[in-house]
Amino acid sequence: MGALTYTKEHTEYLSSKDERLGAFISHKGYVERMVFDDVFSGLCYNIVNQQLSMKACETLWGKLTAAVVEVVPESCTDVARLKACGLSQSKADCIAACAERFISSEITAEKLRAMTDAEVTAALTGIKGIGRWTAEMTLIFCLGRMDVLSLSDFGIRKGLSLLHGMDMKDIKAMEKYRELYSPYGTVASVYLWEAARELPEKKEK
Repeated sequence: MGALTYTKEHTEYLSSKDERLGAFISHKGYVERMVFDDVFSGLCYNIVNQQLSMKACETLWGKLTAAVVEVVPESCTDVARLKACGLSQSKADCIAACAERFISSEITAEKLRAMTDAEVTAALTGIKGIGRWTAEMTLIFCLGRMDVLSLSDFGIRKGLSLLHGMDMKDIKAMEKYRELYSPYGTVASVYLWEAARELPEKKEK
């Protein structure tokens, strides 16, 4: 595991674009987020993490890593073995399908690194069980891409909602923040996740 790398220049840029986000960044200070050194294992982690709490994800991931010892394509092709770790049929099938593509070199870490964000998203979402959210988390936490603002992510939408008083379901209204935060959408995401955890929710009257 490594750490996502960003600088004061990045946070200052975001602060100049969004005063409320800037105030939160100033309050919070530097936030460290860990990233995967290995693309395949990181992709598998993101698949496991689909629609789960962090606690539930860590429990399942612990069982998976204990069962296969090393999360590499060759150890993740047996669907029954993956299901025995507590994964759903769809997640087990998805991880096995990814493993087969990596083994055949249809998809490789090198190929993904050479692709644009849009190309990575298209390549990954072509696998049954991988949607936009999983592709975007892979862009951030496996490939270190710097301009990803995932509006598929509950925490990102919640952070925007709490900072700007927006309706969490109004994704169309939130789209403007992709352009506003570009080219450092990923850094904005780091702080929006923190805002989602820390800012008080407004009570309805």
